[in-house]
Amino acid sequence: MGSFTDIRGRKFTKKAIDRMVNDAKRERMQMQIDEHGYNFCEDCERNSCKPVDMSHDISVSACQSNPNIPLELAWSISNITPRGRLCHQKHDNLYLGNKQI
Repeated sequence: MGSFTDIRGRKFTKKAIDRMVNDAKRERMQMQIDEHGYNFCEDCERNSCKPVDMSHDISVSACQSNPNIPLELAWSISNITPRGRLCHQKHDNLYLGNKQI
């Protein structure tokens, strides 16, 4: 895995993508704090669904491997949802069709 190409033809290394993803997650987390004063799960809307993860609606892996999905979604704030750990795991299993929790 050398590099990945976005829709404009720009190439990115995995390390660069990971850095942009982490920056986007921090920004999304701060956006929720700025708006509500704290982080909570946006799926179940409960403050007790902890810890709150910054979860991708479309996975970073899918953005990197599927040519029909724009690479830029990997670091797009609009593709990141605050989810409690249990809701995050449920979302990943629904999206990926993986093993049961």
